[in-house]
Amino acid sequence: MKFNNRHILKKALLVLLALAGFVLLFVVGLIIYFKYVYSSEAPSESYYVEALPLQSDSFQDDFHEISEIVKDNYSLYESKNINIDSLCDLYARRTEVIATPKEYGELLQEFFASLKVGHSFVYLKKYSAGTDPVIINDSVFINKPNDILTNAGLKDKDRVIAVNGEPIVEWMNRNEKYVSASTYLNRRLYTAANIFRSLSDTVRILTVSRGVDTISVNLPLLTNDKLPSGSIIETSSKILNDSIGYIAVNTMMDGVLERFVADFEKVCDLPYLILDVRNNEGGNSGNGRELCRYFIQSAQPHCIDNKLMIPSDNVYRGKVVLLTGPKTFSAAESFVIDMKESGNILLIGEPTAGDTGNHPKTFRTSNGICFRIPTAAPSVSPKGFPLEGIGIMPDYQISQTVSDYFNDRDTQLEFAVEFFKNK
Repeated sequence: MKFNNRHILKKALLVLLALAGFVLLFVVGLIIYFKYVYSSEAPSESYYVEALPLQSDSFQDDFHEISEIVKDNYSLYESKNINIDSLCDLYARRTEVIATPKEYGELLQEFFASLKVGHSFVYLKKYSAGTDPVIINDSVFINKPNDILTNAGLKDKDRVIAVNGEPIVEWMNRNEKYVSASTYLNRRLYTAANIFRSLSDTVRILTVSRGVDTISVNLPLLTNDKLPSGSIIETSSKILNDSIGYIAVNTMMDGVLERFVADFEKVCDLPYLILDVRNNEGGNSGNGRELCRYFIQSAQPHCIDNKLMIPSDNVYRGKVVLLTGPKTFSAAESFVIDMKESGNILLIGEPTAGDTGNHPKTFRTSNGICFRIPTAAPSVSPKGFPLEGIGIMPDYQISQTVSDYFNDRDTQLEFAVEFFKNK
């Protein structure tokens, strides 16, 4: 009897060991699958055009590889009414007559911009002055110049009237074909920003208007490692008067939640709150989902993954205005959609960039050229708003005026404050 018990115990141990081994193999298999198959996005690497990792005789083969990947993976070309085969063939023919890395870099920029979506671009480094302008109705102004601009002779609120001798509107019209965007407003915004960055130029000659004077300035464009450090301040807050709080949420990158909570605690007891995402170009949509929980009054699905958002324990109970603009993009845009669909948020400002992402994915050619395109099919939010292609319209469309800008007044913010004062 003792022998039989030992025999049974031994067999049971062998079965348990076999099961443990099977489970271990299954877990290892899952890890390998998710790491190398499911999460098969290529690591991104960016180059200056003169350092592209391929020779001129490889341009045609490299673009052929790019076009095949785009045909197989770009998910929005039908909704954009793009004949993807014809488009790829057109650019493939152009690669036959280009001879320099600069030309190939410009062609790639133009090709990915022709896909008509903000999350489509090639990873190329640019020379830069490390600044963005203010653009008001196609008028471009120097805004809070950094040391590079100041040392070149530029001043705050100088109006740029020409680039390399070309009138500003003509320059923008000619160069907007290189800018990836889903909406016109977002494209014009980033075209203006490209006045201060370039694939190949290391100097830009700017003609500016300053009062009654017209001044020509040679502005150096530097490599990234020589630019002044300028990390994004995730959030900032202030109390505008006894009853109105203000929080600027400037990114959806990791770290924003901790900064937001600290700022939120300073204003959460006030009856009115202005949230500002006009300068928020996105990051992680999960961070936007978590931020929403501080403002929604009942559970609702997140517009990207349909994960149910539950109001936070210390949800804000007052009235909220959300300031938006054409720079509000990607994860910031999905945040705006969720906030709008909560039904208790008022939007003031200008339409957003019109692009939440559609699962953008990075690809890499065998020559090392990296690019990014959306891979998820067109979709809509829980209440039917398109997640790409249309900017979110504010309830009150208010634009910054030139007069207010020169007087250091924020037209949109002041409108929001007056709106609350009149409640």
